[in-house]
Amino acid sequence: MAHSSWQTRRDCLTSTRYLAAYYFWYFAAIGVSEPYLPPYWRSLGFSSPALGLLNAIAPAITVLAPFLWTAYADATRQGERIFLINTCIAALAAVLFPNLAGFWPMAAAVLIYAAFRTPLIPLANSMTFRALAGRRQGYAAIRLWGTIGYILMAIGAGFLVDRIGLRAGMYGIALAMLACGVVGWVGRSRERSSLLSVHLGTFLQTLRDRRILLLLLATCLAQVSFGPYTIFFTIHLQHIGLSRGFAGTAWALAAGSELFVMLTWRRMSTLASARIWLTAALAAHAVRWGLFVIARDPAFLLAIQLTHALTFGVFYLAGVQMVDALVPDGLRATAQGLFASVTFGLGGLVGNVLAGLLYESLGMARLYTVAAALAAGATVLYWVGTRLAGAGDRLGTVRIPVGGSR
Repeated sequence: MAHSSWQTRRDCLTSTRYLAAYYFWYFAAIGVSEPYLPPYWRSLGFSSPALGLLNAIAPAITVLAPFLWTAYADATRQGERIFLINTCIAALAAVLFPNLAGFWPMAAAVLIYAAFRTPLIPLANSMTFRALAGRRQGYAAIRLWGTIGYILMAIGAGFLVDRIGLRAGMYGIALAMLACGVVGWVGRSRERSSLLSVHLGTFLQTLRDRRILLLLLATCLAQVSFGPYTIFFTIHLQHIGLSRGFAGTAWALAAGSELFVMLTWRRMSTLASARIWLTAALAAHAVRWGLFVIARDPAFLLAIQLTHALTFGVFYLAGVQMVDALVPDGLRATAQGLFASVTFGLGGLVGNVLAGLLYESLGMARLYTVAAALAAGATVLYWVGTRLAGAGDRLGTVRIPVGGSR
């Protein structure tokens, strides 16, 4: 299906410097919310199923919101406006967290926050790949600043909340998101670019590629296996007598291992195909959760956190690069949104709900056992499925043409 029309767009951030700053502050906000929101909610008296439901809201929103927002951005070429407005509304919604005590008001605040926050990274990813002009291996060098922001905030917030309390520490989420808004406004571009118009038929044609479908299914299952860790890791550490400061250090160490991958990804990506790297990352999920079944010693727990280099660092970098490579230019934001929706939205939703419902009856060790088995299944599915689909060793370099040869 050929297309001859062109549309103009203006990306909000076209400078890699501002993109790096945006990632820094965005993941600084995650460095507060991910380790410390569940313990804060526990301090309010919420039950384990309630924690599971609250932690499932963002993934539930992510099932559709990133895809819908990014598809709208690609269709209307209004990505800049969506990016800025959503960032500011997310910052305002985060202010509500430390000022609410009831479950339903808190759930409403989380829903608003998630609805406007979840498309931000898919949009930022599409801007970054466009700024790199085909040099996809350079993405890691920009994205690593997000990991740095996460590490610094997770460590700092851990020791800070031990002193000032969890409630006061929750204001850090809003402050970091506000900094994102400032970066987005100051770094906004006034240059316009033209892209070949793409339509629904092009998108549906792209989805018929088995490599994309297998990638989405396997990464979704891997994210389901993250549920027990996401909700109960900090709480479990407290149950075995470890402090919030230790928990913050453990979360930050995991992010530090991810940082190592970001720094070395350009070289790592030349050592094996994207398919092999993603398979290794999927298998690492099973190993990580299996080790957590028996881990109690603090040093052992910290050592296991180093596997995050594979379970997120390699997993995410291989995933977003493959997604970018397998779609036409005009659908880059849409494809990143779809990846976020299926993997982190649907996968996170199912994983968090199941973990919240099963925690009391199974306990942490059995939950980790189930998670390890699920991740092992995802690994076999992806490895065997891509072999049968005929995915070559250089999967990450394949690009689908739009309307014929390019």
